[in-house]
Amino acid sequence: MTSTNETSQSRSYKYTGIKIEDKDESTFVLKKSNYTQEYLSTAISTFGMFLVGIHFTWIAPILPNLLSGTFKIHITMEQSVWVISLVQIGAIPGSILASLISNHYGRKKTIVLISIPYVVSSIISIFAENVWHYYLARFLAGLSVGGTFSVIPMYVSEISSPEVRGLLSTSVHMSSKFAVILIYISGAYLPIVKYEIFCAIFPILMLVFSLFLPESPYYYVVKQDLESAEKSLKFLRKKSNVRKELNRLIEGYQEETAREKQSFCDLFKFDYNRKSLVIIFVLLMAQQLAGGTAFLSYIQVIFKDGNSSIAVESCGIFVAIINFSTVVLSGGLIDRLGRRKLLYISCYSQLLPLSALAIYFYLQNVAKVEYIEYLRLTPLIALVVFKFAYAIGISPIPYLLLGELFPTSVKAQAGSFITICGSLLGVAANKMYQTSLTEFGYPPTFGMFIVFDILAIIFIYFMVPETKGLTLEEIQINLRKCQISG
Repeated sequence: MTSTNETSQSRSYKYTGIKIEDKDESTFVLKKSNYTQEYLSTAISTFGMFLVGIHFTWIAPILPNLLSGTFKIHITMEQSVWVISLVQIGAIPGSILASLISNHYGRKKTIVLISIPYVVSSIISIFAENVWHYYLARFLAGLSVGGTFSVIPMYVSEISSPEVRGLLSTSVHMSSKFAVILIYISGAYLPIVKYEIFCAIFPILMLVFSLFLPESPYYYVVKQDLESAEKSLKFLRKKSNVRKELNRLIEGYQEETAREKQSFCDLFKFDYNRKSLVIIFVLLMAQQLAGGTAFLSYIQVIFKDGNSSIAVESCGIFVAIINFSTVVLSGGLIDRLGRRKLLYISCYSQLLPLSALAIYFYLQNVAKVEYIEYLRLTPLIALVVFKFAYAIGISPIPYLLLGELFPTSVKAQAGSFITICGSLLGVAANKMYQTSLTEFGYPPTFGMFIVFDILAIIFIYFMVPETKGLTLEEIQINLRKCQISG
């Protein structure tokens, strides 16, 4: 095989030096594809997103007890904002570190390192004696959360075949939604300390199983280690002849780097990168500012304030189950209907439950309608519908597009930058929700969510591309030629 130095000097990346062991390559083209290893590798890597679901939802089932003072640690509503937001604050340096490590040492090693702060955070939470211990634990968890968002969607998109990339990328978020179910169930039936011990099991599992992940073939191509790239592809595709796909990866990378060396500044230098950044950023705004963040952490408080006719704990579990089921459904639809159509369906469907919540709390808290007792199921029904709408599109698709729209050479930097933006938006959304609720009450707060949701619909119409059925290389070529449009 051509040496690494010779390949680097000639800039000729055509991979022709491997001895061909197969008699007829066409026999393998006709052979049914085997995605088993891609599914397994995705399942292991998504432990990181599973832990994101745990840490983003961790406070929800125990928040009423922490606010009421029935547990040894008592927090105020103001302190709850920081217990929630420090995960997102910690995600900022975490995403930067993960981006640097993944580019220099590989995606797999980064995923292994991400698990360590998760483990330490869980141990601190178990032995916490005051709110400052929670602050520290949440910040450390945030380091891993930032790394997870920067690396794992990128890793999954890079190891996936085009035929199942949408499904596998969506499964990343299925794992986080499944974690929400376990959090609500365990939080409802376990004492807080035992609940913390239960949550500590999963980062340990992530640390162990991530050691067995294959490295991304894209990373090996970027490092010009073509032999390792071939071995990785053979392992992932369960094929002995992957020369065609490897040549496509090499040619795609050659196309990306032919002009000049790629850098972080290229995120803003080239039109197609700037457009991609704007698309992901605005979709994340739609996630955070249209109620996704508030409902994730404060949902049981909403049920309690809405005087739900069903037990608060049961409401939380039911909503979590519906949320997970919807993500499973979206995994099958995302490669059939396309990214853009699902975003439309998601955002339009959120308008009805947000309006219902605004009207319900107006009737209860402002108008004080006499027959409000007959409407006590409204918060549960509205939040179930909202979670259905949220999970089917606006929740998973921005991270799927993050893995699709950016060139491989700047994908890690893009993931880091978007994670920082998402973290800042999350902190702002949490504070905005708490301040708006304290100053104005529920009806204006839900009305604000409706306005942001309408703005998101308008943006999707004019800006969001459809990438269904395209390889990563085709997406990049079309973006440069401005052939992908809404």
